[in-house]
Amino acid sequence: MWKDNGFTLVEMMVVIAIMAIVSAIAIPNFYSYAAGMKLRSASRDLYSTFQKTRMNAIRQNIRWAVAFTSTAYVVVDCGPNNVCGGSGSTDDINHAATSISSYSGVNMTSFPGIVEFYPDGTSNGGIIIFGNSTPNTSRVEVSVSGRVKSS
Repeated sequence: MWKDNGFTLVEMMVVIAIMAIVSAIAIPNFYSYAAGMKLRSASRDLYSTFQKTRMNAIRQNIRWAVAFTSTAYVVVDCGPNNVCGGSGSTDDINHAATSISSYSGVNMTSFPGIVEFYPDGTSNGGIIIFGNSTPNTSRVEVSVSGRVKSS
């Protein structure tokens, strides 16, 4: 009696062909998924930064702000004179700066110059939109009431 131990060459080639076909279908979807995750991560991090900045303004009873450029944003303690940016801002203290390049493939397509939070929890408001190479975007909005929402 003949006892089979192992695989034939044909069986192994069929399995490799099936794995190649599945990989060819899955890899493009994985890249799209990864790009979407980076976009959502940038949005969630900014949302968290806004919430912390608002809480600092309420707790310390002074203005705090998040200042934007096209490539980064920085949290600013507006100091005892309660002036954020512009003239009289010599006592401003810059805190955590975040570079958008740390989220590879993500850019800010729309952003205000500065979003301020006042001691009563309100804000001057603003909308920040993140984009990437796909047509997807993510947006973080601060209303004048101080409410922060992400979508």
